[in-house]
Amino acid sequence: MSKPKLKTYAKLDIPSILVTELLTPSEVRMLKNRWRMVKLLEEGLSIRQIAKEVKVGTDTVVRIARMMEKTTLRKLLDEILKKDKFKTRTPWIFGKS
Repeated sequence: MSKPKLKTYAKLDIPSILVTELLTPSEVRMLKNRWRMVKLLEEGLSIRQIAKEVKVGTDTVVRIARMMEKTTLRKLLDEILKKDKFKTRTPWIFGKS
């Protein structure tokens, strides 16, 4: 007999002050870094430029960029930032845009 799958919630209304209380300082820093990477990717900076500016590895930036393409993160960002979707499928690869 298989286990039932957990339900995922499309929207969680958690006040930001509560989020900062629930997360460790390290998790808050990483969340801020990820949001910064998302915004820099939206601005069209290259993977290397973002990695240097945020002081993370290029693999971390690539992971965030892929999340933006392959998950509902893209749709949420479009709603939040009111921007158009990428013109190409991979504008972030190796600084080509």
